[in-house]
Amino acid sequence: AILSGLVGSEMCIRDRECIMKISLLGGTGSFAEGLAIRWAKAGHEILIGSRKIEKAQEEVGKMLETAKTQGIDANIVGFENAEAAKNSEVVVVCLPPEYTKSTLESMSDSFTNQLVISPVVPMSFGAVVSYNPPDAGSAAIEIQNTLPDSVNVVSAYHNIPAKGLASFEKPLDYDVVICGDNDDAKALTTKLTEEMPSLKAIDAGPLEISSMIEAITPLIINLKKKHKHEFSIKFI
Repeated sequence: AILSGLVGSEMCIRDRECIMKISLLGGTGSFAEGLAIRWAKAGHEILIGSRKIEKAQEEVGKMLETAKTQGIDANIVGFENAEAAKNSEVVVVCLPPEYTKSTLESMSDSFTNQLVISPVVPMSFGAVVSYNPPDAGSAAIEIQNTLPDSVNVVSAYHNIPAKGLASFEKPLDYDVVICGDNDDAKALTTKLTEEMPSLKAIDAGPLEISSMIEAITPLIINLKKKHKHEFSIKFI
């Protein structure tokens, strides 16, 4: 395996041709589809996880059809969430915030030393959309506390619009703010991010900063509701 002890060995971080097994847990929406097909285009093996394997396989069928229309010979397969995580080196948590902790607790045996990327944003919906963090302070820290200590969590991808991610003809001219406590894990996340054309990763520091990054998402959603078009972020 590429990951031995410290996630994202220097060899894979430096190697542009390094192929990784990337799972997306709860990966049945347009956000996950956008990531899956873009990473498949870069040559990675994609594992789509769902509560039920039938749902995962159904979603994979749709993704393969979409990839085909883009001229991409994609390697995407479907699994139950636990099997998807167990068989991958990078795990992206695309689960609904209210079910993230309980789902990960139920499958903690599937985790060893993977890189776990959290785009999870807990929100409450009313007249305006508000950030609603768990007691741990952020979704990313709650995930880190839930999984084995050998797992390295990086917080990323909160502020990319799902619709834009799944619009493959459009460049993603956005910045992706990431944070985490392991430099190799962040370097690997940066590499995977910048394999998607026009995205730029910016390292904001330790995982403790995740609450600040997560809290930008409800602001973006409120802007979209008011102005009726997609927003993301770019630092100048």
